[in-house]
Amino acid sequence: MRTSGPVAFITAVFGLCAWVSGAQPARVDISALLDLYAKGDHDGALKAVAAAGPPQARGWRATLVSTGHAWVHRAPEDLSRRILTAAAFALEFEAIRAEKGEWGVLGPDSCAGRCAIEWACTILRARGEADEAERLWHRGTFALVGGVRDWSFLLTPLTPPTARTRLSGHVLHALSRLRDDPHARLARAIAIASRHIIVDEMDAPRMGERSTSAVATMLPVTAELAANRLQLSVEHARQHFTGLVDDRVVGPEARMRLGYLYWRANLYERAITAEREAAEATTDPSIRYVSYFIAAQAAQVLGALVDAEDLYGKALEARPHSQSATIGLSALKFLRGDAGAAYDAMERARVERPHDDDPWRMFLYGSFPQLPDLIAQLRKRLTP
Repeated sequence: MRTSGPVAFITAVFGLCAWVSGAQPARVDISALLDLYAKGDHDGALKAVAAAGPPQARGWRATLVSTGHAWVHRAPEDLSRRILTAAAFALEFEAIRAEKGEWGVLGPDSCAGRCAIEWACTILRARGEADEAERLWHRGTFALVGGVRDWSFLLTPLTPPTARTRLSGHVLHALSRLRDDPHARLARAIAIASRHIIVDEMDAPRMGERSTSAVATMLPVTAELAANRLQLSVEHARQHFTGLVDDRVVGPEARMRLGYLYWRANLYERAITAEREAAEATTDPSIRYVSYFIAAQAAQVLGALVDAEDLYGKALEARPHSQSATIGLSALKFLRGDAGAAYDAMERARVERPHDDDPWRMFLYGSFPQLPDLIAQLRKRLTP
């Protein structure tokens, strides 16, 4: 039957669209995405994940957790690689959906971002003894969880345990597989210390005078109780970092974070000492930068403004024109009347690093800045 008029026009348009875009693609499901990812087209599989709406993404997550075993066991002769592939896909899946704000969003299936990570953690046990690929995967999960700041997923409770406390959490599952792994131990320490990643607003610095909190003073009894609880909690976190400061892999970062705890507990001299030691022990410019920055902040509170300027300068030697240290140094220059130098430093920072991912601003998020590199390393382990 021949068509004419509007019907013919519409038919022609649909025909042209089909010619341009190719044949209608088959329905995409989680197995198809896993197949694509397993073939090495990681970006192709994840492009679909990124493009999915929340309901579809939640459906894929639920299907992955409920039926992913079937895909893994479809090729028993390649079981170990397929398990690792599924786990890596789950990690990248949740990283993408977390960027869309969906890590903690529950659907009708009551399965949020934690579900897929825990599912993958469970199936990895079937690979036998943990290897370097699994270590990379666990480090990737620590980084992701830091990015969404879901510290209780890593460890519950975060408070000092009592005789009746039952500890649980993803980092303990990792340590059961990776005995005494320094990255897992560091992740546990960071989670415990996360309750203290906050500082009081301080009064303006004054040469030779110790700054005090700008927050209104609490009632004496309340203040004393809060101080005692803070001391116990900081000590609990400190013990976990102290056991790592001499580790050749994570020692400098552990010492840097220990120095932060001292700063948080108003132990400013100890903070400066720890941060100087961390900066001198590391070859990582980001760790050196943050270490000197924290030391500068502590010196500033003590009123040692000349030392603070020197420490900010050392931070900027490690990572030139970084914004946080530039702001700190410029503020002190302005305070002593050198407005021109302060302005020049700020302007150079704006020009040299207009979109700066300042490591100090990422301090709150644990190892999250390492996630892209960890995923890239993990992908290389998936090559058949």
